[in-house]
Amino acid sequence: MTDATPKKKKSLLGRILKWSGITLVLLLITAIALPFLFKDKIIALAKEEMNNNLNATVTFGEFDLSLISSFPDFRFSISDFTIVGKDKFEGDTLTKIPSLKLDLDLMSVISGEQYKINSIQLERPRIFALVLPDGSANWDITKPSTDTAAAAPTSSEPTKFKMTLSNLEINNAYIVYDDASLAVKTVLDDFTHTLKGDFTQDFFGMETMTTIERFTCEYEGMSYLNQVKTVAKADFDVDMINWKFTFKENEVSLNDLGFGFDGFFAMPGADYKMDLTFKAKQAEFKSFLSLIPGAYTEDFKDVKSAGTLAFDGYAKGTYSDASKLSPGFGLNFQVKDGMFQYPSVPKPVTAINIDCKIDNATGVTNDTKIDLNKFHMDFGGNPIDAALHVATPETDASLDGWVKGKLNLASLKEFMPLEKDDQLNGNIDADIKMKGRMSQIEKEQYDQFQCSGKLDIANMIYKGKTDTYETSISALSMLFSPKFVELAKFDGKLGKNDVHANGRVDNIMAWLFKDSLLSGNFVFNSSMMDLNEFAGEETEGAAPAAEDTSAMEIIPVPSNIDFVLKSSITKLIYDDINMDNVAGTITIRNSAVDMSDLKMNLMGGSMVLNGFYNTQNVMVPKVKFNMDIQNFDIQQTFKTFNTVQQLAPVAKYTTGRFSTTLNYTSDLGSDMMPITETMNGQGTLATQQVVIDGFPAMKKLDEALKMNKFSKVTMQDLKMVSFKIENGRVSTEPFDFTAGKAKGKMGGSTGVDQTINYVMDISIPRAEFGPANTALNGMVSSVQAKGIPFQLGDMVNVQALFGGTVTEPTVKTNLKEAGQDMMDNLKDQVVNTVTQKVDSMKKDVINKACVEAQNNLNKVKADAASKKQQAYKLADDAKTSAYAEADKVEKSFKNPWEKAAKKAAADAMRKKADDANKQAKATADKVEADAIGAAQKQVDSNCK
Repeated sequence: MTDATPKKKKSLLGRILKWSGITLVLLLITAIALPFLFKDKIIALAKEEMNNNLNATVTFGEFDLSLISSFPDFRFSISDFTIVGKDKFEGDTLTKIPSLKLDLDLMSVISGEQYKINSIQLERPRIFALVLPDGSANWDITKPSTDTAAAAPTSSEPTKFKMTLSNLEINNAYIVYDDASLAVKTVLDDFTHTLKGDFTQDFFGMETMTTIERFTCEYEGMSYLNQVKTVAKADFDVDMINWKFTFKENEVSLNDLGFGFDGFFAMPGADYKMDLTFKAKQAEFKSFLSLIPGAYTEDFKDVKSAGTLAFDGYAKGTYSDASKLSPGFGLNFQVKDGMFQYPSVPKPVTAINIDCKIDNATGVTNDTKIDLNKFHMDFGGNPIDAALHVATPETDASLDGWVKGKLNLASLKEFMPLEKDDQLNGNIDADIKMKGRMSQIEKEQYDQFQCSGKLDIANMIYKGKTDTYETSISALSMLFSPKFVELAKFDGKLGKNDVHANGRVDNIMAWLFKDSLLSGNFVFNSSMMDLNEFAGEETEGAAPAAEDTSAMEIIPVPSNIDFVLKSSITKLIYDDINMDNVAGTITIRNSAVDMSDLKMNLMGGSMVLNGFYNTQNVMVPKVKFNMDIQNFDIQQTFKTFNTVQQLAPVAKYTTGRFSTTLNYTSDLGSDMMPITETMNGQGTLATQQVVIDGFPAMKKLDEALKMNKFSKVTMQDLKMVSFKIENGRVSTEPFDFTAGKAKGKMGGSTGVDQTINYVMDISIPRAEFGPANTALNGMVSSVQAKGIPFQLGDMVNVQALFGGTVTEPTVKTNLKEAGQDMMDNLKDQVVNTVTQKVDSMKKDVINKACVEAQNNLNKVKADAASKKQQAYKLADDAKTSAYAEADKVEKSFKNPWEKAAKKAAADAMRKKADDANKQAKATADKVEADAIGAAQKQVDSNCK
């Protein structure tokens, strides 16, 4: 028995170890196998949820699912998770997360119902939260519900994922919140945050820890916190039913200034309720000094300081956008007998006393009271003092304030540590007083509103260690009065750029307190303004800066500004554009910048510009430009302006000069680039001579014509070529051109998408067709050798149709048809020439017979006339003889009674002679007529 007991114990222990090992192996196999079983399903559901619920472009890298490192939860990991906006925020990245990890409840995944998310971890996320001026936010990307009120009530399908959060971690984030509607911008650089709490409960405790290595907050362009080291440890009692968060133990520090918060913040519905107070935990002035930009240096711990600090405030009430309610608030800030001295400078800034209170118990803006009872500090015998009291700022602002002080800037290096190479000199002298009510200004009761004083700056020079240019003001003088502030003089330099200005600003009080119209008139002059100098330069030895690929943003023009600026700049440089003798008037008014008769010399020529940039609809700015350009260099213009590269790509291959008038309008997108479908314009263009060399479309034309003429072509005297811009295409009316000895007409269009569509009709000298022309000349010589005087035309008419794109054009010509027309012409000329030859010979024969018949007719007429004359003479002679015999007979009577008989006999003889004469002449006439008639018939026959 004694021997068996140990054996049984060993056997039992062996079984335990055996089954424990088996169990462990099974658990290990399960832990390894389960992720493979559920991974594809979880990935599919995650993609489905994002596609169903997000109106954005979501991309991601690799997915992974594991159990061992996060047991008893699944860890679902996504790499390179990115969300990019659509519509108004097209192309804007909302977030980019290199590593996103979700811990999913194991049993919820196995059951296949809702997957419970217990923990979220984000590594190095970059988040850009943007709000446009119209209030649109780029994070509003959830798709709207497809349910309508008219539809039958149905239960919407629940999401496949459910938040049961107990832990949230954000490590090394970079977060930007840029709200254009409120003019607020905050940057959280290297932000780390942890949150712990059981969000499955209605009531629980929540612990948070936040560190921000560099926290920046700006309002209306002014930095109130600049790269402040921030640490916040805050615990809350959370009421999830009422969404109420009540502060417990907490401490927030900004650099060296620590705060404590008490109270609660609740979001039970659409409204926000709060009762919060805060108070600085330190009473030393030095802790507040750490917040001043530039003051928190590496040796700040060694700064000598004295004085006490009181800094506290509250916010109490309800914020309701619907009811237009705001909480009451208050701020108390006091410094007594403060001083500080940096260890590296010889003198302290002393006698710092500040007493400032801001109070508004009701939340109504008009109930705000600002009392800066005292502001005083002394720079080694140069005191600066100020006071300000403001009440009823909304209805009728009451203002009572003054500032007085002199400061020698060169002496500041005795009080503040400057960088080794920093330069600072000059003097500032301010003495300004004002007291009165806003209504007195509005009623132009300037005698009742006290405002007087001056601000003078003389011989100021500043250049920081990292600045690429020096800023100097040799003289600045501002004079204050109830009606206006006069800039009596401003002479200064920004680097090598000189600035000279004077003018005045009206209605400044109403602008400050009532957001009324601020008007002003200024005259600005400069002999040199190189804007590239303000872009900065690379420091010698430093790594080159990365190329800025960010798009431009819309620049809103204030609606409450009415400024007229008359400018004259002898030389203006921007980017690689050199402009000379820039002069004109720029007016800022009604949310628009208007340019009137802005003249300048650039691109080797000159331009007069009229137009505007209008942001009355800040989401879609409008531009309108009327330009009169003379003798611009084409290559300079193409290389300088992107719009020319898009709308006139042929300019890349063109040298010469051009002149144009252009009236142009378009809307601008969020990147300040023209919206293609809104681009419209019209104008005319003229050049004396341009050379187009290597334009792909013209090279294609040479290939089609089998010649080398248009790959490099000179065009002369393009006059008043009319064009228009419409829906992103530039259309050119057909225009005449001359290219060497060729002449033609061309018209068509080019698109922003680089497609082309042109028609060219051109007459080309036949001599320029080379071998083809030689063959034609041989054919002509052969025909001419056969006695046919054939001549072929010197010009060939060709039509070319251009299509495709600028870089890959297509060209179709009618050269084959033109050649066939030439051959048909040759054939027709040969046939016509032979026909003309035969007709000529035939005509010669006919003409010869006609001439002979005509000559015969003339001979017959002459002969007939001669014979007729002879016949007439014979008839007249016979008549004369007969009359003589009749006279003898009549005189031959011997007896008187014979006389009558003799006379009768004689008369009978005369009558017979007359009849015979007539008969003879009629016979002669007939003989003549018959002879001539016969000859005339021969003429008529031969001369048809």
